[in-house]
Amino acid sequence: MAAALLASSGAFAEDTVQNVNLGGDAGDILSAHFGVTHTQPGDFVDTYNFSPTNGSWFVDSSLVTIGWYNATNIDFYAAEINGHAMTMTPNGTFEYGWLINEPIMGPLVLTVYGSTMSDGLASASYAGTINIAPAIPEPSTYGMLLGGMGVLAWLARRRQAV
Repeated sequence: MAAALLASSGAFAEDTVQNVNLGGDAGDILSAHFGVTHTQPGDFVDTYNFSPTNGSWFVDSSLVTIGWYNATNIDFYAAEINGHAMTMTPNGTFEYGWLINEPIMGPLVLTVYGSTMSDGLASASYAGTINIAPAIPEPSTYGMLLGGMGVLAWLARRRQAV
């Protein structure tokens, strides 16, 4: 859908591709911020490659822009991470999008589709955050699961003995 919207327009702003390193403890939660400033009017497709993200993750992400004047306004058409669409607000002065606790296999790539009316004298920008946590349970989770199953087995045997 977003590709069709972009293809129908005549003017194109500059597209960006950014590699973003996630910070934090590699075994737990990783996070980063990202953003871009557009100085040319027209449609754009911005791509963010996040690393390290091999594996399975629960992903939270947000995207926000504010523009009081046409020259500083960005309209989002869509945004997605590995094909998982972000929920977007309607176009206007203040726009944002989000993705909450979505299980996604890495590597993670965010693609943002939008348009700006920037006239070359002013600029329009947006920013966002991404937070990821492992989707595979930690060994302690398995230990608790086995312990709980053991207690249930013990209770079942005890009931049979009575």
